[in-house]
Amino acid sequence: MSSGVVHPLLTDRTRLVLMAALAARQEPIEFTVLSDSLHLSKGNLSSHLRKLEEQNLVVLVKEFVERKPRTTVTCTAEGRRCLADYLKDIEQMLRGVKDAGST
Repeated sequence: MSSGVVHPLLTDRTRLVLMAALAARQEPIEFTVLSDSLHLSKGNLSSHLRKLEEQNLVVLVKEFVERKPRTTVTCTAEGRRCLADYLKDIEQMLRGVKDAGST
């Protein structure tokens, strides 16, 4: 059930799009693929991911594959729950606006 409090990290458009992209996948996505698909610089993406990781909304795994570094990103269960709650809160707010406009 939604808490009625919008998660502060998800109010940022870039982080919201990032979380939506991650939550739509069950498997990890490579950092570079995510950067390219969202048209974010590596520095910008890294900054947003660090904030999301600090709140346990995403997990980053750094490893070497064939002697090359690879970072993958996965949305956590907590991240999915926060995103779902955020979307419910927004839907409720929009319904309230719509209802207020029809009276």
